[in-house]
Amino acid sequence: MYRVLVSTVAFFFKTAPLVVLTYSIVWYLHKRGYLLKFLRHLESLAKLMRLNSVAFTSFTLSFFSIVASYTFLSQAWKDGKLRDRDVIGISLLNSFPSAFNHLYTFYIPFVIPLLGYVGVIYTLIRIGVAFVKTVVGYFLVSRDGSDYGGVEKKLNLNVFENLGKILITLFVTYFAVELLYYLGLFDEIVGKVGFLPLNPSALTIALVAIFNTRSAIVVTADLIEKGLSFRWALAGLILGNVVSFSVRSARHSLPLHISLFGRLGFKVVFVNSLLTLAIDSIVLAVLLI
Repeated sequence: MYRVLVSTVAFFFKTAPLVVLTYSIVWYLHKRGYLLKFLRHLESLAKLMRLNSVAFTSFTLSFFSIVASYTFLSQAWKDGKLRDRDVIGISLLNSFPSAFNHLYTFYIPFVIPLLGYVGVIYTLIRIGVAFVKTVVGYFLVSRDGSDYGGVEKKLNLNVFENLGKILITLFVTYFAVELLYYLGLFDEIVGKVGFLPLNPSALTIALVAIFNTRSAIVVTADLIEKGLSFRWALAGLILGNVVSFSVRSARHSLPLHISLFGRLGFKVVFVNSLLTLAIDSIVLAVLLI
């Protein structure tokens, strides 16, 4: 037990400063207005895409608040300004700005400092998947390029709001993983799932992701230190995203979308989940070849 605690403390003091540092950098960029300036450049790009005014407004709002974006989209749909196909298309279109939101609140300050090179590749994969979904959505949405005014652009970002909880999760998760290794639980898992064409450590990452994505990142960092290859670390994270995305969709996205769009909300979540699953499956297959 003492060895587990010492190992956890050593890991914490090695990684926590990096997390705090990157959060501080993001906070500085936000306070100086650089993030907002970058978002405005992206909005200019949206105008060049000649999206219809509702799609453009929803796309813009997604950079700041996905809930606000879907609330606006729901009202436009109820007012008869959109077809069902447009709602599904705009939902996919909003994938990239939603992922961008997580870029400076999750990937840059948390994933990359902990996973290093693997974190960079994983982040690029997640952003790439979101971009592909946005492209698909673009071709589903009707376009006219008119009436782009009236969108209030406000970036309300508090990067330190959950930093304490994140550091606690970092410490507790690593301690739990080290303890389970010490008790031989992971060796037991290896024996039971050895028949599967997956590295047991990658499967462990995927299972942890069902309960908590941040914990899965911490577990991945621990397993990499123990010798897990970058390939299998990425495979575990991608598989974990497939499983956890399905769980999140059922627990959070589905109730929200049904409350806003009725039966159409189920179609929106289903199409979004199916496309994400398809793209992630392709990425996973490439990693396992």
